[in-house]
Amino acid sequence: MGEDRLAKRDDSVIVLLVILILGALIGTVIGEVIATMVPGGTIEKIFSKGINPGLNPPATLDLKILSLSFGFSVKINLSSLLGIGLALLLYRKL
Repeated sequence: MGEDRLAKRDDSVIVLLVILILGALIGTVIGEVIATMVPGGTIEKIFSKGINPGLNPPATLDLKILSLSFGFSVKINLSSLLGIGLALLLYRKL
């Protein structure tokens, strides 16, 4: 019975992560569309500017016979945050 609870918790965490990622993606796409439709104004700046945390340049591990590179970058702007917020609301309704 305890294993069933853990399985359900793992499933709900995975569902939450998928919903949050989709919310961020959809929010970013909508923000880019809005920024493209209203070029050169304050609205474009609000929706297109953001921060880009991540590893830049990528970290490299050179083992002489094998070279591994690891890097990532995330673009966070107002529209992606709005998308994440709406995704959280949707998740709570589920």
